[in-house]
Amino acid sequence: MKPERAKYLKEMQIGGILFCSLYTIFAGMLYELSGKGLIGVLFGSVNNSPWECVKPLLLSYLLWGILEALSLQPPLHRLAVAKTASLYLLGFLLLTGSFILSIFGFKTGSAAFTAMRLVSLCVSVAASMIIYRSDIDYNFFFAPCVFLLFLFLACYFSLTPFPLKNILFMDSETGLYGLIPDYYDLGAFYMT
Repeated sequence: MKPERAKYLKEMQIGGILFCSLYTIFAGMLYELSGKGLIGVLFGSVNNSPWECVKPLLLSYLLWGILEALSLQPPLHRLAVAKTASLYLLGFLLLTGSFILSIFGFKTGSAAFTAMRLVSLCVSVAASMIIYRSDIDYNFFFAPCVFLLFLFLACYFSLTPFPLKNILFMDSETGLYGLIPDYYDLGAFYMT
């Protein structure tokens, strides 16, 4: 890899960390800003469950990978494998870290969750760079990676309206799953 191209790739990775961090902050408010509309449901966080706090980071990571592919125009098979593997690594790290922090009683908006998200993001970006720069031939892995990307998108868009009933999908404030109904009385909940 040429030195100027390697420098640009490194700058893109740092830009990706910043983009993902800023998008995650914005997505936390998007559901309320959209008037609890479909845009907020799809691209924001609808409650304070670990999944809903992790979801925007995963989406922004995927979007940044697409932007990298368009701007760098690297070998597509190599980049697709590197980004897909690191996307799943990021999801695993985030959900495992969220589960562990939830067990210890940390709320999703706490500094521990924020630090865990940032560390997971940096580890995934580093893994992506290591996979991308390796000498392995990735042509065989391209088709499974495309399948895994579609599987990720299917899970991403279906787990908010149809959440699983476990601690990763439970709102840390109300104990509800998924979309919190408009008729739910938060005032009465806080008084109990």
